[in-house]
Amino acid sequence: MAVSKVSRKGLTSIPAEVRRKLQIDEGDLLVWKIDEARKVAVIQVLKDPFKFLKGRHRDPKLVYSEVEERADELLLGELHAGNRA
Repeated sequence: MAVSKVSRKGLTSIPAEVRRKLQIDEGDLLVWKIDEARKVAVIQVLKDPFKFLKGRHRDPKLVYSEVEERADELLLGELHAGNRA
């Protein structure tokens, strides 16, 4: 069993054993879901979100805030699609 401690600011590290088994790398996103009935958190790993988003938009007039907003929409859509499967 792997254990990590939460800091005063709510930060924690992911134990190496967990990172290896779940193949968590720098830049991956962790999506936290609460199962209130069982009082546990379920964590989903989204691999390489940049690669997922790369090439989705080729409009040179897009500004950063629009790209960021669209990226959030795409990632959330991917999460919801994964929940339906």
